[in-house]
Amino acid sequence: MQYLCLEHFFLLFQNNGIQQLASEATVYIVLEDVNDEIPLFIEREQETVLEGMPPNTKVTQVQAMDKDGTYPNNKVYYAIESKDQGDKFFSIDRETGEIYTRVEFDREEKQAYAILVRAEDGAASDRPNMKPGEPNSGQSSSYFTEH
Repeated sequence: MQYLCLEHFFLLFQNNGIQQLASEATVYIVLEDVNDEIPLFIEREQETVLEGMPPNTKVTQVQAMDKDGTYPNNKVYYAIESKDQGDKFFSIDRETGEIYTRVEFDREEKQAYAILVRAEDGAASDRPNMKPGEPNSGQSSSYFTEH
């Protein structure tokens, strides 16, 4: 049963045997969303950073969607992975996915940057084989050239 298609339904139990001792009760069953969807990025093209722009200049915004049905399972948070050192040159707004410069760029020093952005949802995962307490997450690469 898919959570997004049906949020609740009604069951009616009846005894239709030989001894028709009958009683009726309406049972309300509310389905709870489980955190089983991974945030997926809406892909972006290559972005451009102008040489000499001051730190904290907005460069772009990334966006990921989580198909879970309820908050916090479908709330997406963003981070720049530090393993590629992209977090030294760029910052990201955790809530909105807006990416900003941290430094003033000089094209003569370096002409292009690639960063790895992670999106994770707001609750512990219900997917099998996940570490207890860890949210679902996905990654996307962004490539910036300097002009």
